[in-house]
Amino acid sequence: MAKTDIQLKIPSADFYIEPVRAFIGNLAQSLGFPRKRVADIQLVLDEVCSNAVHHGSANDAVGIKLRIAVDAHTLEILVRDTGSGNARQKNWLTRERLLEIETNRSPSSERGHGIFIAKSLADTHEMQPNEAGGTDVRVVFHLLKPNTVEV
Repeated sequence: MAKTDIQLKIPSADFYIEPVRAFIGNLAQSLGFPRKRVADIQLVLDEVCSNAVHHGSANDAVGIKLRIAVDAHTLEILVRDTGSGNARQKNWLTRERLLEIETNRSPSSERGHGIFIAKSLADTHEMQPNEAGGTDVRVVFHLLKPNTVEV
């Protein structure tokens, strides 16, 4: 399978995350990911998109962008928010802010677990500022094919 790139743009609102979650679930399943791993992928996507909607996008109209790259062994998802909508006003997460989020994460709180979940479940998790003044979050999932044993 050759590498395929899919690009989506959705309004920055919770309502639009579920259809993308369903699409990614169907895609991961068709690529051969086991059911449990499909659920992990969907949960990570939900957390990353929710963070982009709630913390990273200026308004509904600006939206968030997704780039999904697939090949025979990998599903890669890049979620890009635009921050404040003003490239000169940086709204991305600094190392200090990430450390603060990690330090304040508590089992009794509903907030602050999205980054932890994404880091824990994805094979690769990267966050970096983008030129729009927002944050790019890249997660990668590798499809582990069973080894064929020759007898």
